[in-house]
Amino acid sequence: MQSVDLNLLAVLDALLQEGSVSGAARRLHLTPPAVSRSLAKLRSITGDELLVRAGRHLVPTPVAVGLRQRTHDALVAAYEVLAPPPTRSDVEIEQKLNRAFTIRTGPDNANGFGPAILAAVRRRAPEVRLRFVPELDEAVEALRDGQIDLVLGSPIAAKAENVHRETLVTDTIVIVARIDGTFARVCRERAPTITELARHGHVNREPVSGWNEALDRALLSDGLERTVVATAPGFAATFRIVDSADLICLAPARLTRPMLGAHLRSWPSPLALPNLIIEQSWHHRSQTDPEHRWLRDRVREAVESTQAAAIN
Repeated sequence: MQSVDLNLLAVLDALLQEGSVSGAARRLHLTPPAVSRSLAKLRSITGDELLVRAGRHLVPTPVAVGLRQRTHDALVAAYEVLAPPPTRSDVEIEQKLNRAFTIRTGPDNANGFGPAILAAVRRRAPEVRLRFVPELDEAVEALRDGQIDLVLGSPIAAKAENVHRETLVTDTIVIVARIDGTFARVCRERAPTITELARHGHVNREPVSGWNEALDRALLSDGLERTVVATAPGFAATFRIVDSADLICLAPARLTRPMLGAHLRSWPSPLALPNLIIEQSWHHRSQTDPEHRWLRDRVREAVESTQAAAIN
């Protein structure tokens, strides 16, 4: 296909609508010589004179008459393609939204926030479906390729390109143990000491988080070491083991508070441990898409409401 300067389409439309070089120049905010040069190019491309002089005026050739409406329609279509999409309100989006969104997250976030996110989405757009899928290493690639729409979890690698992030949760780390267990009888209502943390058996939630590693470093600097009796995938399983075996674990306070039940409670950590950070992350390809923006708003609202309920 021959390469054509699409700016010539606008010139041709103006010439055919105005019927003169000066009129087309005024419409396009160009100089008459510039329009005359474009007319020469158009004549060369089409192989037709297009406009010929008749006295003081220019009149279209039969070819130009046949091109007039087609040229105008093509120009309007080009402007529509290149124009920014119209802004749609949430109500307008929700009226027609019928699709599935895929959110990559871990079992704890799915358990803690999944019901609220689904309720927030379906309350406003009943035809929307959500797929919560497990966390994997290739999050950036999956976002880029459209395999997933959103990541809800720990921060993605800082060097990830074209990824937008929004922090939704910053949670402190506490010690969880049986309400009537050995740890509770030692500490009662006060915060435990670092020595007491080392004396009790621990359960690590997998994958191991930064706060567990920070605890190990702090213990080692004091010549202490803890015993990790078991590991478990997610806090639900971790808490069951803590309860049944009278052990202790580290856990984010607000995220896991609804999971403690009647048998477990929490104590403040004697150490300044790294906070739990939960972000929603998305690729730049969906940054301005109205439907993806709508989804992010619903996720934010659901997480905020869940966290507020945990505080109260």
